[in-house]
Amino acid sequence: MPKKEPAARGNPVSELLAIAESKGADCAKVMRSGDIVIDKRVRLKCAVPVCSSYGRHLLCPPNLMPAEEFEGIVRSYGRAIIMQVEDELDSSDRSSKGINKGLDDSIGPYAGQRRLHKLVNEVEAAAFKRGFYLAAGFIAGECLLCPECIGQLSGKPCRRPFEARPSMEAMGIDVLKTCENAGLSVHLSSKKKIRWTGIVLLD
Repeated sequence: MPKKEPAARGNPVSELLAIAESKGADCAKVMRSGDIVIDKRVRLKCAVPVCSSYGRHLLCPPNLMPAEEFEGIVRSYGRAIIMQVEDELDSSDRSSKGINKGLDDSIGPYAGQRRLHKLVNEVEAAAFKRGFYLAAGFIAGECLLCPECIGQLSGKPCRRPFEARPSMEAMGIDVLKTCENAGLSVHLSSKKKIRWTGIVLLD
């Protein structure tokens, strides 16, 4: 049974942290937007070696704004909520992602990635309701809302535009350094657990 959102406490940012935890975040913190590290080389890693989603997903490079432009936007925000979901996953095994399952599924390959996406959407919506009308959320990895992205060559729009979000790394965010600045850890190439990281910018 899903947990209810915490009752109002007077501090909207504290409320958002409590909501993130009640919705399944293993950890959630507030950080200054100035501590979000953006590096063009992160976007380079989308193309070298080329990611299987590069040019195929609507919310993956090269379909996004340049990292320099995004950095200017991030600096216009004051704070952000960074959150993580831990997942039992051998991240070295890329054989199956189980993306034919819905976003609400809590089991199967990359379930943690889908749970984080849902969490980011929920925290962003809660922020909007509390007066952060310019709140913007970013997920981890490529969007898995659809079994297959409709893609840029179809000329058709995203099937789920109100839920779909680009990832932090797709926007040029150095997730490792940003997590380090926030006092959070990141597990990479782990055969036990992996941490998926998302963020919601707050105006």
